[in-house]
Parts: sequence; C-alpha cells; structure tokens
Amino acid sequence: MINANRGRVFSAWLLIVSSALIIAAQSGGSFSIEKSVIAPGGGRTSGGAFTVDGTLGQSVAGDAGGGGNFAIGSGFWGATATVQTTRRVQFDFDGDGRTDLAVFRPLNGQWWINRSGDGSTFASTFGLSTDRITPGDFTGDGKTDIALFRPSSGVWFVLRSEDFTFYSFPFGANGDLPAPADFDADGKTDPAVFRSSNATWYVSRSSDGGTTIQQFGAAGDVPVAGDYDGDGRADAAIFRPSLGQWWLNRSTAGVIAVTFGNSSDKPVRGDYTGDGKTDIAVFRPSSGSWFILRSEDFTFYSFPFGASTDVPAPGDYDGDGKFDAAVFRPSNATWYAQRSTAGTLIRQFGVSTDKPIPSAFIP
Repeated sequence: MINANRGRVFSAWLLIVSSALIIAAQSGGSFSIEKSVIAPGGGRTSGGAFTVDGTLGQSVAGDAGGGGNFAIGSGFWGATATVQTTRRVQFDFDGDGRTDLAVFRPLNGQWWINRSGDGSTFASTFGLSTDRITPGDFTGDGKTDIALFRPSSGVWFVLRSEDFTFYSFPFGANGDLPAPADFDADGKTDPAVFRSSNATWYVSRSSDGGTTIQQFGAAGDVPVAGDYDGDGRADAAIFRPSLGQWWLNRSTAGVIAVTFGNSSDKPVRGDYTGDGKTDIAVFRPSSGSWFILRSEDFTFYSFPFGASTDVPAPGDYDGDGKFDAAVFRPSNATWYAQRSTAGTLIRQFGVSTDKPIPSAFIP
C-alpha cells in the first residue's frame, strides 16, 4: 500500500515535455511531468413501493475562458494489454447506445427519463430527497438501472430495468461517497463507496460476491472511478480539489498522478476521444470552459461550452463512442449538448430544481 501522506517519491524519474494546443481561443501552458505515487457491508432486504407513470416535458452556451498551467506527474507504467470489452454507455436507460436526457426530482423522489430510442418519456417515483442517485447497469442487460444510495442507513436500492422489480442491500455507511462502476469487468455495475475518513474504497464485486477493500487517496478527496487504462475494469481514482490533482490506481497500467485543473473546477471524466479509455477532464464554471486531457498522449484541448450557473452533464448523446460536453441550465430547464457527431442539441426537459442524472457522480 502506498501512502500519499508519507509523500514517498520513487527514484526513477520520467520527464516528458508536451506542447500545449490552442483551441477555440484558449491558451494552454507548459507541461511538467514528475514521477510520484500515493498511496462494511452484507445482508439483503426488500420492501418499499414505487409508481410508474408517463408524461411529456419538452437557447446557446458560450463565452471563452482562460487556460492555465498544467503539471503531470506519472507513477507506475505497466505493459500494454489487449482486452476485448463490450462498450457500455453511461445513463442509457433504453439500451440504444446513447445517453438519455434524464433528471431526478428531489422534491418528490421522481425520475424523469426521455428515452433517445423512441423519444418517449418515462417517470418513476423511487427514492427520497436525501438519497444519492447511483444509476448504473447493475443487472447486466445493457440498460442503465434506476438506483440510489441512502446515506442514513448505508442501503442501496436498485430498480431492475427488465421488469421494474427492485432489490436492496446494505453496503456502506453514513458519510461514504458512492462510486459504483464495473470493477471486475463482468458487464455489471458494482456497488462501491469511498470512505473519506480512512481514505478507503469498498467494492462489492458482482462477479463472485466478494468485497474488495483498498486504501487509496486521502481525506477530502472526491472519487472519480473510470477505466483509465482501457482494460475493461473500472479503476479506483480520486480528484483532490485542494491541489487540482488526479490520482489514478489503474488496474493494468499502475498508479499515475496528474495535476490538471484547480480547486473550483468540476471533474467531468469520460472517454471524449473514443479510444476506450477514460480521459481526465474538468469543467470550469467561472468561464464555462471544458478542459480535456487526452489519454493517448497527455496533450490537452479546451473549448467554451456553458455558463457559470450550468450543471455539467456529459455523456455519449449521439452513440458514436465519444463523450460529449453537455450542460443542464436550471434557469430555463434546458439541456445543451455538443455532440461530437450529430451536432449541438438544445432541448427543454425538466424543471429548475431537478438534478440532471448524467451529473450523478460530479460533485
């Protein structure tokens, strides 16, 4: 176990100099690379009720922002592995390969989903205003399931997309930060939490029913799980707002540390380049700008899309295998998505107090 608080630095140093790209009137900055590393549940329950009904809900982002300097510190680099995986699209409730416009309404615990496949709208009452929404494909049918984590009891509730029955189970404790993802590459989302108090990850593996317990990060870190090395398994990862640092414990390629962003940025990781690896990325509310660090070569690009009061909600809205920058604007309940293939999407869906579901894991 490698402990961040001890500040252990390895003797082998890797220095890479990358030139910054100037995109959409943004200025980049110099890159410096340093070698550095950081370092209960069980049971089952049932019960509760939900209701399902249907209704319909039915303008551009801009302003350039400044860039900044970005420093990249690398840790262990592993050998290349060839892995074939099935691409799963986040927040795809109808299984058509595209992220759906969807909101959670805390006032009454309602989920509103505008299916991209046929344009129909689905509504379900499932959860409480104090619950943390945790959508994911927990059943492995290729569709995102409505799900939530209840901090008061440490219990998860999952509404199966197949038949709208649900199950629940305790995993975690009050104060834990939910970070579900497919950590064992079996095609199912695994319940997981990051416990900031002891900087420990707890993952309930769906493949064998076992639990992974791993210390990684520090108190105050934000979990940003994703498949950063493209091996089909989600990696434990954190964003450290105080320093603008990312620490990735890649399951195949080893530990890497990256300084990318600042304390007021929103971490919006996703596969923006379509190479099968999660890219480090931030949304800067002060300027409405996005900054993407390419996983292929650690160059970055940036562009303005959004305003300071927008809620970032990235996803693959056109099904081309690349994450699209997107925001939900509460003031007019309107979505703006800069789709990488299909062009800009502007659509009103929801109300001002809704939480966009694609922002579920963005602090």
